[in-house]
Amino acid sequence: MPFEAISLPNKPVAIQFGAGNIGRGFIGAVLSQAGFHVVFADVQEKIVNALNEKGHYDVHILNGDTQIETIQPVSAIISTDLKAIEKIAREPLSIITTAVGPNILPRLAKPIAQIIRTRKEEGMGPINIVACENLQNATDKLREAIESELSDEQERLYLQDNIGFAICSVDRIVPPFSSENILDVGVEPFFEWTVDSNSLKKTDPDVVIDGMHATNNLDAYVQRKLFTLNTGHAITAYLGFLDNKDTILDAISDDSIHNVVSKALHESGAALIAKHHSFFSKEQHEDYIKKILKRFSNHNLKDEVSRVGREPLRKLRRGDRLLGPVEMCRERNLEHDTLLLGISAALLFHPTGVHEDEEANELQDRIRREGIEAVVADLTGWAKDDEDLRKVIREYSRMKKD
Repeated sequence: MPFEAISLPNKPVAIQFGAGNIGRGFIGAVLSQAGFHVVFADVQEKIVNALNEKGHYDVHILNGDTQIETIQPVSAIISTDLKAIEKIAREPLSIITTAVGPNILPRLAKPIAQIIRTRKEEGMGPINIVACENLQNATDKLREAIESELSDEQERLYLQDNIGFAICSVDRIVPPFSSENILDVGVEPFFEWTVDSNSLKKTDPDVVIDGMHATNNLDAYVQRKLFTLNTGHAITAYLGFLDNKDTILDAISDDSIHNVVSKALHESGAALIAKHHSFFSKEQHEDYIKKILKRFSNHNLKDEVSRVGREPLRKLRRGDRLLGPVEMCRERNLEHDTLLLGISAALLFHPTGVHEDEEANELQDRIRREGIEAVVADLTGWAKDDEDLRKVIREYSRMKKD
């Protein structure tokens, strides 16, 4: 059923760019449960058509029990269909969210700019935009891309006055899930969605989103999540790959891997506590680490190390989950040798066959062409005589031999 044939119910509207597992299983589900009619925008026609034909889907909570949440009503559009985008822009729209991945995010600038343009022409009020990506300051990057699409000065002024761009931190493990219904998705029970309250505009309709926590100090939450959950997840995947483990559960169930991951998280935790001690104590962060490791050990999540470890170059960017906590430790002269070991393991990640990863192949090609020392120096920005760079290379060489 095409979107044009669908009549939206008399409800506030949210647009969720990205109808993948995270979009449906996390962000879209939270918005629907808050009372929105969620319109998914995606490029996959099969998913878009299924959402429009069925108008609902099921979220399976993977906690060992049979717990299913039905998300309805929902509909969908092709994200490049600007006519459909214009139609949605005229609806009682309050919020636009994204879950497309950092590399795809800039492509959303054109359709979102069209929404802003249309609402300006119609004299409509404020909306909020929240990029729910595993990337620090993702919403700011999206804003930059949108502003480049708006050449008219009046459009830019309208954006400044009426569009809230809120940075957020999102946390929920959404593994691959098999079902007869292509729309159904499986998720872990835990989730956390924290948004910068200072950036939100008051909208009409103004909807309270129970599953979204607003805070005036988002930086602490963003770094806590990125340098604990994402750091631990990545290191578990890379060590698991080197030890021929299939899943995160297999890897974290190995005592030697569990101990390394736990130690790495305590290293990043020491830096996080030193920086954000006014927001969470040592005891609170210890509880958070225990919760993260317990989530990795959920027997109902069959998340492959090849999926969690994919795109190692992105994960090795400065400020991201591997180098970010190391830099925080270096600034405070705190121990971080186990975090360096995680970087070494990432440099050896190269799944083959059906799990082959383009970035992993690119990384291995660079190491072959340039040498490990030059690659590490380029990725980290450290001098070649930096002691941490030498440690990374020593661990890399040791694990490569093993």
